Amino acid sequence: MYPFDLHPEFYNNPILLTEEEKLNPTDVIKEFFSEVNLIEVRWHISNLIEVALTRPNTIYDDSMERDEILAFSKQLEKLVEAAKVSVVVCGFYFFSFTTFS
Repeated sequence: MYPFDLHPEFYNNPILLTEEEKLNPTDVIKEFFSEVNLIEVRWHISNLIEVALTRPNTIYDDSMERDEILAFSKQLEKLVEAAKVSVVVCGFYFFSFTTFS
C-alpha cells in the first residue's frame, strides 16, 4: 500500500509548492520551462515508461495496468504542453520560443 492510499486528504492537495508558489503558479511554470524544453519532457516520460514496462517484477505486469500508465503518460505530456501554451498565450513567456509543430 502506498502512502497516498492511507492519507488521500493530504496527497490530493499540492504538497511540493510553497505558499508563494501556490499564489503565483505561473512562476513555477516559467521556471520549469527556463530549465527544460518539450523535447526533454518527452524524452524523460518515454524513458520512465520504458523502465516501468520493461523491468521484471514490475507492478505493470497486467495489461490493464500497462494501458493505464501509457494513457497517464499521454495525459501528463498534454498537461505539460498546455502549461507551455498557457504561459505563451498569457504573455508570461520570457525566453525564446520556436513555432509549434
